[in-house]
Amino acid sequence: MEIREVILKAISEKKGYDIKDYDTTSLTPFMDHMIIASTNNTRQNYSICQNIKDRLRENGYKLDFKVEGDADSRWLLIDLKDIVVHLFVREERQVYQMDRLYADVPVETYDL
Repeated sequence: MEIREVILKAISEKKGYDIKDYDTTSLTPFMDHMIIASTNNTRQNYSICQNIKDRLRENGYKLDFKVEGDADSRWLLIDLKDIVVHLFVREERQVYQMDRLYADVPVETYDL
């Protein structure tokens, strides 16, 4: 399974929603995709982060996995080099409006 598929499925398995996969290859040489998802609370945020980590390992990906934030964070950033994942508690996503920043690049909405 492709790494993006593993990540998207891991988010969906733990009930993340409003999942967007932005193709950022035209914007920056530092990453290919930006995935943004919403959650209901910090506990779910952290659970999804752990699930991404577990699913990547199960699928044989040995990546340098960096996380900004902790179990109480309303916004978690997961840096997988070519892919960056943002997990927002719903209200926090509305505050930062990152979807507007990437409005000019191709985007896919993911629903399991």
